[in-house]
Amino acid sequence: MGRTSRISKKPDMNTQKIIVNMLKAILIGYILTILCVLLLSFIVYKFDLSNSQINIARILIIILATIVMGLLIGKSIRKTKWMYGAVAGVIYFIIFVVASIIINKNSGISSDIVSLFFMCVGGSTLGGMLG
Repeated sequence: MGRTSRISKKPDMNTQKIIVNMLKAILIGYILTILCVLLLSFIVYKFDLSNSQINIARILIIILATIVMGLLIGKSIRKTKWMYGAVAGVIYFIIFVVASIIINKNSGISSDIVSLFFMCVGGSTLGGMLG
C-alpha cells in the first residue's frame, strides 16, 4: 500500500513579512486619511470653503495618503516595490469603496469611481517607486 505524503503549503516567512508590512502600510494610510479628513472638517467649519475647494482637498488627501502608503511599502520591501505599491493601492481602493457603500447604505457607486481607482493605485505605485 502506497503512502501518500501531504505537502503543506504554508507561506514562507518572506511572504508573511510582505503581507504584514503591506497591511501595516495600508493601516497607516487609512490613519493618515482619517486625520487629514478631520483636519479638513475643522477647516470647513472655521472657514467658508467652496465645494470645489473641498473636492480639491479631498483629492489631495487621498493622493497624499496613498503616496505615503507606497513609500512605506517601498522602504520595507526592496524588490518590485512599484508592484506591491499598486497592489496596496487596489486594496486601499476596495476598502474605501466597501466602506462607502456600507456608510451610505446603498449599492450605487458614483461616477467618480474610475478617477478614485487611478488616484489610489497611481499614488501608491508612485510612492512604491520612490520608497
